[in-house]
Amino acid sequence: MSSEQAHKVSLTTKLSYGFGGFGKDFGLAVINTFLFFYYTDIVGVSAAFIGTVFLFARIWDTVNDPMLGYIVSKTRSRWGKYKPWILVGNILNALFIVALFSAHNFSGSQQLVFIAITYIGWGMTYTLLDAPFWSMIPTITLDKWERERLMPYPRLCASLGGYLASGTGIMAVKFLGGGDDGQGYMLFALIAAGLAVISAVVTCIWTKESFEVSEETTAAFNLKDAMKLIFKNDQFVILLVLALLFNIAVNMTSGLNLYFYAYVLGDNNLFSTYMLWAGIFGVGSLLVFTRLIDIFGRRTVFSASIIMPVVSAGVLYIAANFAPDSKVLIAISGIAFGLSNALYWLMVLLMVADTVDYGDYKLGIRAESISYSTHTLVIKCTGALTGFLVGISLTIIDYVPNQVQTAETILGLQAVYIAPSLLCLVSYLIYRKFYRLNGGELDKVQEQLEEKYSVAAAV
Repeated sequence: MSSEQAHKVSLTTKLSYGFGGFGKDFGLAVINTFLFFYYTDIVGVSAAFIGTVFLFARIWDTVNDPMLGYIVSKTRSRWGKYKPWILVGNILNALFIVALFSAHNFSGSQQLVFIAITYIGWGMTYTLLDAPFWSMIPTITLDKWERERLMPYPRLCASLGGYLASGTGIMAVKFLGGGDDGQGYMLFALIAAGLAVISAVVTCIWTKESFEVSEETTAAFNLKDAMKLIFKNDQFVILLVLALLFNIAVNMTSGLNLYFYAYVLGDNNLFSTYMLWAGIFGVGSLLVFTRLIDIFGRRTVFSASIIMPVVSAGVLYIAANFAPDSKVLIAISGIAFGLSNALYWLMVLLMVADTVDYGDYKLGIRAESISYSTHTLVIKCTGALTGFLVGISLTIIDYVPNQVQTAETILGLQAVYIAPSLLCLVSYLIYRKFYRLNGGELDKVQEQLEEKYSVAAAV
């Protein structure tokens, strides 16, 4: 077999692996977009309590997530290392998605305990499906060129799932609930759960892995050693810092979106317009991703992706104060958000794979599962931190669910909506100054690894 043929990823693998991202991110979007609002405005639980639950769930994840990643990394089965966990994780996570949106069926202290348990369970099972899913990237191909042509498929499907869930959620809840929004949210969650399981089955059956890490690269380290090693990987650490800052900014604004549209702009339906434009341009950017990389390079594309949330939030701030009915401004904001969301997530997952290669090159150890689970942990922690901050912020500005808000509360909502986006500027400066795995540096790493594993295969 020629080197070119060995590197080539089949269309079947691209499509089946891609479809796995659809159900996974459909469910994630349902949680990220609607869960906090569901708890405060449908269930009637205080924002401060929900924010605290989110925070403590992520404190537990600091222990749980790396441990789960380590368990996955040590898995040996006839179906490979990752596929069993992708399937089991999606099935368990699907159960918790439905459970999360069933809280309205409980009351009193039972309801509060149920919320805490189901949210912690959802977080644990999400790691079980997410880290193994993305850990498959280096096992499908080591070739940088092929990875750039593989990754648009899962990100395109994931973006479609996320935009579809966010954009149709409000209408779906109204339709499915028939006047009972609690029932509507639960049935919408049931649809998300079903899609997650179906997409996992497709991925596990038809995705072909062409590269398997040798026993020597994984057997000789324990969990403690693995954690030390990945934090000796300076490029991975920089990537975690970028992810932390970027996701705090984006999750804060995302968590406040429904409140901003409902109470500042005065029309929740504008959120659907915002997500429509975000979806069109987000999906469109993924369709031409490889062309963008060829023309502008990875460095420029990633830089643009971490700057655009500032544009999106700034345009919405202008709309709120000068033209609250302007669908043009809503569209511009949505376009900036869609481009950022699509390009950032595609690029950052490629970059995690690159840092895994860099760790192998520099330290002699591959730690895909632990690297991706640690990255997932950072994302979940930022989600919990911003959930906590959203809850505290709403309490501080005297937000009252389902009521006309005071002028002071409206001003407070605007401030807490736009301020976090400035962290994206900090993330941009760190990336430009310290991240090196672009161009010739990355080529050198991958050439060394291809030589290393071709020799090992020959032996």
